[in-house]
Amino acid sequence: MSRRTLNAAEDFAALFQTVRRSSWRWECQGWYAVDMPDVERWLRGEPAVETDEDRAWVDYIAGLRAVGVPFARVRMLTDPLTDYLRWMLATTDRNVDAGEDIRWVEQRDVAGLGLPDYDFYVFDDDRVVVLRFDDGKQLVAVELDDDPGVVRQHQQWRDRVWPLAIPHTDYRAGDR
Repeated sequence: MSRRTLNAAEDFAALFQTVRRSSWRWECQGWYAVDMPDVERWLRGEPAVETDEDRAWVDYIAGLRAVGVPFARVRMLTDPLTDYLRWMLATTDRNVDAGEDIRWVEQRDVAGLGLPDYDFYVFDDDRVVVLRFDDGKQLVAVELDDDPGVVRQHQQWRDRVWPLAIPHTDYRAGDR
């Protein structure tokens, strides 16, 4: 297969159903357009609105956890923090409670590690999924690649940043 571009919506969503052993994500954008209505509500002090999509994600993560499949991610915190990342820090507990191992790392702590400036997943340690966003932070392309060299490079980036990342339950934004 090597590299192929997927439909950013349908094919990408279906790809999550193929995870059998593990999933790991590097998240390095300061914000994502898809969540901005939720961020704006949070900034106004309004309660969160749980959607069917939110419930489906939590159910998906809980299902993986039930069969012993880890789902982990590292989110990079920009300096200064964006409103989006402040919102994420305040609202991540639900995902962690469902079974995600979400960790945080400061941008300054990863500056010399050579990590890419794009988000990616490593699925089952044999596929990489690169997420491409436009200037408005809309997801516009998803690239799936199973080339062993590409997978190995992304695993190395994962293995560099993971030991520096602080689990969500231990991270306190006030310590910044």
